[in-house]
Amino acid sequence: MKTKVALHGMKFYAFHGYYEFERRIGNNYIVDIDTEIHLDGDPLDQIDETVNYEDLYKICKKYMGKKYKLLESLAYDIAQEIKTEHKKVLKVTVVLQKLNPPLGGKVDKSVVEITM
Repeated sequence: MKTKVALHGMKFYAFHGYYEFERRIGNNYIVDIDTEIHLDGDPLDQIDETVNYEDLYKICKKYMGKKYKLLESLAYDIAQEIKTEHKKVLKVTVVLQKLNPPLGGKVDKSVVEITM
């Protein structure tokens, strides 16, 4: 049976961006993670039979604490570690939103989404 385990709306102040000033001054980000896992039946209230969303948060926080030029690379690294560390994950989607990106005009957010 396919099961979805997700975290939505994780908020971070982080230092990502193609330009050096973006990596220096930082910005607000929202991250969503969706995983699809296969359960053979009732997980019997055992956390090791599913994906612990605390682990998903820790992985996300780890990478948000680094500096990336491209959000695509950041999303890829988060998704890759989730797939590597959690063998039950069949599919993972990471959505990164950079709020008020510095584009010279009013833009609510830029968004990068990766699924693997």
